[in-house]
Amino acid sequence: MAGKTNYPGGFSGGVTIRGVPIDVPNPGEVFFVNSTTVIAKGGVGSSDGNPGTYQKPFATVDFAIGKCTADRGDVIYVMPGHVEEITGAGTVDCDVAGVSIIGLGRGSKQCRFDFTATASTVLIDADNVSIVNMNFHANVPAVVIGLSVITLATDSLVQDCTFTVETTTTDEFVIGINYAAGCNNFIVDNCIIDQGLGGAATGIKLVSVTAGGNIRNCRIVGDYTFACIGSSGTTSTEIYIEDNVLTNGGSANVGIIPVISMAASGSGLVRGNTCLCNVATGAAQMVSTGMFFSDNWHGEDAGSAATCGMSRGIGNNIVSIVPFADG
Repeated sequence: MAGKTNYPGGFSGGVTIRGVPIDVPNPGEVFFVNSTTVIAKGGVGSSDGNPGTYQKPFATVDFAIGKCTADRGDVIYVMPGHVEEITGAGTVDCDVAGVSIIGLGRGSKQCRFDFTATASTVLIDADNVSIVNMNFHANVPAVVIGLSVITLATDSLVQDCTFTVETTTTDEFVIGINYAAGCNNFIVDNCIIDQGLGGAATGIKLVSVTAGGNIRNCRIVGDYTFACIGSSGTTSTEIYIEDNVLTNGGSANVGIIPVISMAASGSGLVRGNTCLCNVATGAAQMVSTGMFFSDNWHGEDAGSAATCGMSRGIGNNIVSIVPFADG
């Protein structure tokens, strides 16, 4: 039987197998990472001395990143059940532009970064980096930042990721995702950031000027001291916060801190969010006089029905939330 080939030259006219056209989803190299004992048929255990193929995968994501070429469209597939310990700042450093890191596991087999020190963090340190379907897991209290997007790293995508904790009352990411200056045009989509009742400050934070960003379809829960989503006094423009579920506190301990707290002089849209915190009005739960707010649901008691309101104001400034329906 002839040996298998990866057809490195591709197919100039495409390829059809048994009548099914096969699309190549990326133009670059494909690498695999697998720390588990479940190996491919005919394959070997993982090692950073391997070539990084499906049958001979690398052992760590960071090593795989180092094998990528900037802006070629390289993809790193992380196999189900993979666990990688994050022991310090930049243990995994996504510093090659245009790379996609895609976890292939779901549920208990979702690929996981285990944070075991307060200073441990995963970095995005290049443009056009995507991280998809990975679990960021805080194993100790007061991990300062889970995912840190470094200054001027633009156009990042964080999608279908979860941020969880080992012990819900003590372990946490103080900041789940942190955006530094100039991290323009970022997207956070369909993520779960659940920090329980530990000492978290912010689920997603913008710490300096950012132009363009979208936080959508996420569930962000925690006993936050600042907000589920916030910026620290600096102007960020064209920030869109849409269709999220935001809870500050827990069902028996609803917090008194707003779920959204953005700098007054910023701009953007806050639309279609469901918000719970023990602040009496939607305007007080979602704070920013520079953004436009529309059709957000808000409640202050876990046992009560939420109220939906249309924001009304002068320009972008919110002066009241006018209820029009109960749900």
